[in-house]
Amino acid sequence: MKLVMAEVFNSWQGEGGSVEGSAFGRRQIFVRFAGCDLNCIWCDSKEYINASHVFRWRYEVEPFTGKFEYRPNPAELDDVVDAIIRLDTGDIHSISYTGGEPTLQIRALKAIMEKMKNLGFNNFLETHGGLPERVNEVAPLTDYASVDIKDETAKATENWKALVLREVESIRTLKEAGTEVYAKLVVTSKTKIENVRWYAELLKGLAPLVIQPREPMGISQEGLMAVYREAAVVMGRKNVGLSFQVHKYLHVL
Repeated sequence: MKLVMAEVFNSWQGEGGSVEGSAFGRRQIFVRFAGCDLNCIWCDSKEYINASHVFRWRYEVEPFTGKFEYRPNPAELDDVVDAIIRLDTGDIHSISYTGGEPTLQIRALKAIMEKMKNLGFNNFLETHGGLPERVNEVAPLTDYASVDIKDETAKATENWKALVLREVESIRTLKEAGTEVYAKLVVTSKTKIENVRWYAELLKGLAPLVIQPREPMGISQEGLMAVYREAAVVMGRKNVGLSFQVHKYLHVL
């Protein structure tokens, strides 16, 4: 089986904050898939959006060194699995599948997750959640998940409200499968309070929410507090937290 990959490396999980289901601060092996069907204006992996332009993938030679070797795409699934196994440092919390959007290559994603499960690893899915029927295929294999709630300001797609509803469906599917799942919302100074209230109402009683300012900081402290308060009033004070891309401050991948 072949797939279009971006990279495999060993690092810290830098997002998620302290809400239930988060792996923040835990060591993970990251498996980044190439290709995404959305086009968020602040995407920090734009070079991987168009999978047809990702001609090679890289894998870390030794854990946490930042030294990479390269292979051509499409990748052989067994080569990707081998790269993951060789990066196991014995303190790995879980394998993070990210992108791009990993569920676009659902057969390969499912195959890798099955292999990792059989080897005793936990699976952590990072997804935009816009493809709930595909999320459903890997939900039984997913131990932890971070699902995006794409704010209107992301300009991810024209019908952003329909996208949000699909994302919430993915969260429900994962939760019903027993996954520890949380929602992640990236906010800016242009994020509307009424939208935050709507997201919170959809998520109430379903999953916790982390609010993550766009990097570089795209919202004032006052604005961030207002967004947080609005979500917490609806969802409950213990079900909302902040998330920052701490790995960038640590200068690691």
